[in-house]
Amino acid sequence: MHKLQSTYSQHDLALLRMIASAAGLVLHASNKRNAAIELASAMKEPDNLTLNCAGLGEEAQDVLLKLLASGGQMTVSSISRKYGTIRPLGPAAQQRERPQLEPDNPVETLWYHGLIGRAFDNKSDAQEYYYIPSDLLPLLPFPKPKTLSISALQNQSPTDKNILVAKQTLVDDACTTLAFLRTYKEDAHDYPESDSNVCLDKLHAHLHQPENLNLLLSLLQDMGCISKLGLTPISKNTRGFLSNNRSEQLRSLANAWHKSSRWVDLFSVSTIEFNHSDSIRIRPEKVRNSILDQLNMIGSDIWVDLNTFVKIIKTNCPDFQRVSGDYNSWYIINKATGKLLKGFKHWNLVEGALVKQIVTGPLHSLGMIDLSRNHESFRLNQMFNALMQNIPWKIAEEQKPLAINDKGLITAFRSSNRADRFLAARLGEWEMTRNPDLYRYRICASSLERAKEQGFTANHAISFLQRATEHNLPKSILKALQNWTNEGISAELTKMTVITFTSKSTLQMLLTDPQTKQYLEEQIGPLTVRVKYNNRKKLRDHMIKSGLILEIND
Repeated sequence: MHKLQSTYSQHDLALLRMIASAAGLVLHASNKRNAAIELASAMKEPDNLTLNCAGLGEEAQDVLLKLLASGGQMTVSSISRKYGTIRPLGPAAQQRERPQLEPDNPVETLWYHGLIGRAFDNKSDAQEYYYIPSDLLPLLPFPKPKTLSISALQNQSPTDKNILVAKQTLVDDACTTLAFLRTYKEDAHDYPESDSNVCLDKLHAHLHQPENLNLLLSLLQDMGCISKLGLTPISKNTRGFLSNNRSEQLRSLANAWHKSSRWVDLFSVSTIEFNHSDSIRIRPEKVRNSILDQLNMIGSDIWVDLNTFVKIIKTNCPDFQRVSGDYNSWYIINKATGKLLKGFKHWNLVEGALVKQIVTGPLHSLGMIDLSRNHESFRLNQMFNALMQNIPWKIAEEQKPLAINDKGLITAFRSSNRADRFLAARLGEWEMTRNPDLYRYRICASSLERAKEQGFTANHAISFLQRATEHNLPKSILKALQNWTNEGISAELTKMTVITFTSKSTLQMLLTDPQTKQYLEEQIGPLTVRVKYNNRKKLRDHMIKSGLILEIND
């Protein structure tokens, strides 16, 4: 941050003399450089600074306190909206208006008292801001607030039944998703990098948090577990992720979200939509960190009113995501009304909604925030502190081995080793279960053939199941897998239907007709023939062309 002397060196000699006059100081230097040095030295004298601040007035002191609460820096737009701006006065206008004696607003008061500077930051989306010079900041005779007003934020604790404890199930969904993409990739739609509305209907039913699938896919891409341009799992990184325990896996997902420039939280706010979203200049990781920094001022285990927290952000750092405080260039639509949300007056519907989305969405889904059932209050937990302090997470979990019965049904538990569940999901057909803590996969011919195509041999399957079930593999399943190795599939069960003709002549006519013969299977009686279930209507259609009516009783 700029120091006082470098701030004053940006001013001309006339302005430096105006500042000295407003501060009750006498300036002896006759050139700009020496005047800046002399004034900066005199301004930092405790008696001079106290006298200067005493003459500010209530409104100017209020602006100074706002700057102090924001670490000594706020955007020009956020200050100007409420308190006004500094008039661009030339030398003649300065002599006529005498702004050091008759300032137009509290911002001009601070400016002509020499207590603030004005500059652009050096980032790509540069914003102009007012600042208190860094060497002046600790000398000001005002309290320096370091935390949010906890008394204003604190809310009554909800009852136990109305507490939604922070979720940890995105880890389980990550395992399920990676297994689905590895096993059933041919059924999955491509996932373009720019499209967050990927549709994976078959997968949704197996997830704890299906509403967060797009977020999860984006994080897995950032972590290198699936390819950047599509849904192809990357084996090495997938194995590394799944081999960790729940604490490390959830922390990996949280870190990926924390640092992600791919995932834009604003686009997941459900109450708004965007025209030309690709034209919106936004740095999602910077936006995210601005909100996390405000949350980090709150202690753990304190229930906080969410609406009050949003109001404090609006007061202290409203422009956390808008370049130069521009609230008119983004085309954002209110889904409920269809109206365009332009101007700072809609801050609550955009920025305010985003703050709420981050608190009740990713931070809750990634295990860092507990919520009240009505989402009106929240509580940070130790995982949030661990993220901000970059220290290991601690989640207790006693792993259960996989189980398999003599019918070939593999059961994995939510606490089972997720690398083992990933392999089990490749080995069996997925089955639904009413218990959200269970995953079931049934060994059958089609699943074994699919696994074989992916390099999963019967010997691999036997070795894996022996280890993952702690040597509780039923003998019948072991024998079935060994037979599959040696002989392949033992039998084939096909869905068939039976057609019974009223006369032998009709049957013989159809058996000799190339159009109908192709649909007739084995003859199992004088007038009875098997027909594959899916061919029954095709046979009916060809028969009617020959003047014969086939009745189908499904």
